[in-house]
Amino acid sequence: MPRDLHHKPFNDATLAKLELFRKHIDAWLGVFVGSGRVTKKKIRIFDLFCGPGQDSNDQKGSPLLILESLQRLAITIKQVGYQVDAYFNDADQEKITELQQSISDAGLATGPYSFHFSSKDFTHIFKELRPEMLDSANLLLLDQNGVRFFSADIFNEIRTLQVTDTLVFMSASYVLRFKDEPEINRYLEAAKIFAGKSPAYHQAHRAIVDYYRTLVPKSTPYLLAPFSIRSGSNIHGVIFGSQNLKGLEKFLEAAWSMDKLRGEADYDIDQEDIREGEPSLFPGMDKPRKTKLFEGQFETLLTLGNFPDTAAIYKYVLEQGFLMKHASPVLKRLKQEGLIDGNITGIGYASLKSPQPIKAR
Repeated sequence: MPRDLHHKPFNDATLAKLELFRKHIDAWLGVFVGSGRVTKKKIRIFDLFCGPGQDSNDQKGSPLLILESLQRLAITIKQVGYQVDAYFNDADQEKITELQQSISDAGLATGPYSFHFSSKDFTHIFKELRPEMLDSANLLLLDQNGVRFFSADIFNEIRTLQVTDTLVFMSASYVLRFKDEPEINRYLEAAKIFAGKSPAYHQAHRAIVDYYRTLVPKSTPYLLAPFSIRSGSNIHGVIFGSQNLKGLEKFLEAAWSMDKLRGEADYDIDQEDIREGEPSLFPGMDKPRKTKLFEGQFETLLTLGNFPDTAAIYKYVLEQGFLMKHASPVLKRLKQEGLIDGNITGIGYASLKSPQPIKAR
């Protein structure tokens, strides 16, 4: 029987996951609500493994973090006339009852939103609620206990949803440890994920996200990004998915705010022993290999003329798991050296609608 993580204090890994959730929820709502200019007036947030809302020490879980974020935008929600619906589901009815009490105790029972509570198995509730996701902007949280609820079939159901950002929790090291077990492969092609390769234990979550990338047809725009979390000897992770580059950018901003070296984990995922704020005695030794590889490849592609405009640059940088602030030093240096020409300032989401030409010399 799965451990009940809510009837004791959250551990450091759960707190890290919740902090990432909070940062992303705030950023996501900042896009869909804060601007007041989004065409989708229906906003739906689905927390389908919600739990009772807090741990034994009253540490807030994802449902309360969602509602607090909505409360901070209450004025805009009312002024613009958004319809906001919060869906909370847990297979354990007792937890739903506890959640309703937690919401009331936190003073969040009334606000610029409507509640929908249910206690059903995820497979049934997702099938039931998916039609509700077709005409709204959606944030979908799947904080599953295990791996079985994010199969290839469910992934394909989710990635085809329009205007939907998804955050999925995955027990990565568990998949790696039991990759040959029939029960694991019943829900996730673990044998295929790790076939022919033995990723470092601490990089297991990267391998899982790479697998999901193989499920996306090349002609279909869908963006994935990982964030790995260590819990003792175990590695868990959050998988982010979206069709929209703005959504990816907001997730990466949250991830880089938590991991300023690589934007990818709450531990030294590449085991390079580089510590933020502690420069190395040797120049360049305090820069992660991931960043060096990105800068080198980015420079090569720029000088070869592979990026016709700023939109292509913006897209490439985000898809590599970086932000424009990480690409700017390379762009500035190459322009100063006369190797590229064009307006390299202010490259961002707006560049997709108004791209500026970039030329290699």
